[in-house]
Amino acid sequence: MTSLTFVSLLLVTMMVSTASAQGGIGSCCRHLTNTQIHRENLRSYYKQSKSSCPINAVVFTTLRNIRICSNPERMWTQTSMAYLDGKNWQIQHTISHKHHR
Repeated sequence: MTSLTFVSLLLVTMMVSTASAQGGIGSCCRHLTNTQIHRENLRSYYKQSKSSCPINAVVFTTLRNIRICSNPERMWTQTSMAYLDGKNWQIQHTISHKHHR
């Protein structure tokens, strides 16, 4: 009986630690905000899906490591993602050209 309890506890601990290591449910956005900041203050973004979190969202990270949970349907969100994609493309393009010289 005690070995079954131990194994169950071990499995739960492993699942929780795996979820935490992958960002887990604790880091999910639960509400969307209308916050809009200047795009130059954004560092990165990722898309949060309902398959692993309560809501669909685009999660921006600012230069000060603040997370902004944005509605993926909003124009500001879409243009900010495009801005960051373009900025990252320019950085990668510049780095690859330096290596080829």
